[in-house]
Amino acid sequence: MTAETKVGLFTFLGVVLLGASIFMLGNFTISSGYDVKVYFNDVSGLPAKSNVRLNGVEVGKVKELKIIDGKVLAIVRINEGVIIYKDAQFVIAASSLIGTNYLQIKQGHASSGIIKEGDTIQGISMLSVSDMITQTLGSLQDFTQTISDNGRFGEDLNATLANLRQLSGNINELVLSLRPYLASSMENVSELTQTSKEFMSQLDSEDGLFKALTQDKQMAQDVKDTLANVRQVSEDAKQFIGRIARFRLFWMYEARLQPNGGLVESDLGIKFLPRNSFMYYRAGIADMGNRDNMPKNDKDYRGKPNKLDFRLGFFNKWADLNVGMIRGSGGAVLSLKPFYMADAYALKNFYIYGEGTDFGRNRVINGRLFDKPDVSIGAGTWATKNLGFGVRYDDMLETGTFQATMSLSFEDKELAGLLGLASLAK
Repeated sequence: MTAETKVGLFTFLGVVLLGASIFMLGNFTISSGYDVKVYFNDVSGLPAKSNVRLNGVEVGKVKELKIIDGKVLAIVRINEGVIIYKDAQFVIAASSLIGTNYLQIKQGHASSGIIKEGDTIQGISMLSVSDMITQTLGSLQDFTQTISDNGRFGEDLNATLANLRQLSGNINELVLSLRPYLASSMENVSELTQTSKEFMSQLDSEDGLFKALTQDKQMAQDVKDTLANVRQVSEDAKQFIGRIARFRLFWMYEARLQPNGGLVESDLGIKFLPRNSFMYYRAGIADMGNRDNMPKNDKDYRGKPNKLDFRLGFFNKWADLNVGMIRGSGGAVLSLKPFYMADAYALKNFYIYGEGTDFGRNRVINGRLFDKPDVSIGAGTWATKNLGFGVRYDDMLETGTFQATMSLSFEDKELAGLLGLASLAK
């Protein structure tokens, strides 16, 4: 055997041994730590080698995934020195709505003991985003069918709208009852103004009918003062109709549904816009609803219902920013219309928004600590000027639940006119 052949054979064997070593050691890691077993019903697309985070800090890796007796076994490698308590929660999370999944550990209590090498834990399986969207659309369809079938919610909504219509009708009757008096008053003022002009002309004429009267300077001055007051009343009357039409007022209603339940909560309020302005005021009640009808997991971690909601808003064609007491806490909402120049109504009125409230939240609700702001995002569109639909990812930093939304909006011109009348009182 020649020297060249020996060198070639030796090189070949070295490459083979190197490849075998890489293959055999590929599933091992040189980092120190300990392994725990976590069982899931569904890992929702969690890949092997994905990160493991404890309270947001990376503390290990998912070594391997296996299916055993219909369940998924995840072998998790925890870095040395990391202490995890036995009542900790192992949950599959996503870095964003379209990001990569990872294993999130929510730390437990020291009194429950420490997890050791080889311990077995039952993880919490979460619905995948596609399943959530499917259930949301199904719930939205059921909700629409409930309304069309005149179900219980449909009856309640119809009763609410009937009450609003009755209120608007009563206000309309009041305004209509005032119109004859207002019209008569305007006619009288117009006649009085014309008469005053003629009278002033005669007063200023040397050969007028009232020449003898004008010889009395004091009487002439009194008459002029009286007519000046009449002219002021006339000017106020001319501004009357314009001041009535200064305002616009809308009734706003939004219902939010969970994918796995019926109606969860709703908002009702009034949106008040000074005409020809870039700002508005909004007042109402948020998170209305009966907590007994909520899904248990959601009901346990919701705050108190029926919160006051007062906002000051600023808007233009493509953006809307409102701040104030939002759902009972200080916060802000920013909404954008990316397609505001489109011709199609639904596309033109498509919007995305972000909502942040309760930035100093640090309290325990039913045994669970909430210490992050209440941040929600969502999107939707108005199918007509009165009806809109959308989706919302609620409290994304804590409970993180998907909701389907339906919005109603009605302009109340009669009540706006009544407010215009009230503005005349000074």
